[in-house]
Amino acid sequence: MDIAKNMWWVYINGYRVVQTRSIGYKWVYYKTTHSRYKRISRAKWDKACISTLAEHQYKLGVINQAHDLGISMTKPSRKKYGWSFKTFEELEAEALANKQEVA
Repeated sequence: MDIAKNMWWVYINGYRVVQTRSIGYKWVYYKTTHSRYKRISRAKWDKACISTLAEHQYKLGVINQAHDLGISMTKPSRKKYGWSFKTFEELEAEALANKQEVA
């Protein structure tokens, strides 16, 4: 059983990383770092679950890489305030393009 496959980034009483034992149709058993497994209903889990830990770490890595390359997180806009945030896909494409130019 691979522990990394069972790690999730969730919002249960705050953002946290949890490990799951089983995800059934009715209940999900999860635990935080040093606690026992707790049971939560599947409907609440579906609302609380944001992404797997691997996906979250990949997104953080791309954002940190863009920050190191000096890429702006905003783009100009014609709206009232004059700017808006870039989507993750736009930021990822720009970071990969700049990384290839540097290499």
